[in-house]
Amino acid sequence: MLRPLNHLVRAGPRIPLPAFARPLAALAKPRDPEKPLRPASPWILFLQDFRADQSTKLKAKEVLSEASKKWRGMQAGEKAKYEEPAQALKAKYSEAMKSYKESGKQDAWKRDPERPKKPLTPFFKFMEEQRAAAGNPKEVVEITKSAGLKWKSLSESEKSRYAAGWAEAKEKYAAELQAYKDSGKEAKWEKRVGITALKEKMQVRIASKARTQKAKDANKAKLQKAKAVEKAKKAKETEKAKKAKEAEKAKAKKAKEAEKVKKAKAAEKAKKAAVRSKAKAKAKV
Repeated sequence: MLRPLNHLVRAGPRIPLPAFARPLAALAKPRDPEKPLRPASPWILFLQDFRADQSTKLKAKEVLSEASKKWRGMQAGEKAKYEEPAQALKAKYSEAMKSYKESGKQDAWKRDPERPKKPLTPFFKFMEEQRAAAGNPKEVVEITKSAGLKWKSLSESEKSRYAAGWAEAKEKYAAELQAYKDSGKEAKWEKRVGITALKEKMQVRIASKARTQKAKDANKAKLQKAKAVEKAKKAKETEKAKKAKEAEKAKAKKAKEAEKVKKAKAAEKAKKAAVRSKAKAKAKV
């Protein structure tokens, strides 16, 4: 039986996550409560003992540093006290994980078994055939690369063999998927594995972020308005000062011209007086 091609998809170009999945990826992923817990390592078992012994002597930030020094200095025989129980716990965990995987619970947690499966695209049908023919002697990336090159070299008529029934399968899948969602099974599975809680948590985060952004935008608009008012005020004051300066300049110019006219009149008057005086003196002679 051929293995699913999920691993080959990972080897290809990355597909962008859906809009809701991008922010969800930032939150802690839900964990199947039935999945066996990973056992403590020898170091963790030692650290637990060390914390218990040193809890009243060392500060919290010093514990790891001192424990690390002591662990590195321990002899193999001393570490065996922690390595042997850790090995026993690891063996127990391996058995529990094997049972967990074989039961199908791990797959059911990752993907709802009742969700319709996407039909293989023409290219992936070809990939499946290439992988079966190769007998899986190569690495995944190698198979993907060579199959990709072969696919590009195929003629349209050769590709049509793999495309047969693809459109019908796609339509059937779309209808089955819609029926699956309408039945409420998707919502039920998402609630069971914690995706619903994640979405709700994300909605709260998005709403909080929107409120924060709204407050920021309002504050920014307020500052911009205040700046605009201040700018208009300064522009008004500058214009007023400019007009006052121009008025003062015009006044000074007018006064200067008046003074010039006054001086010209005085000079003309003095000139006439001099002429009269000269005429009068001449008449006396």
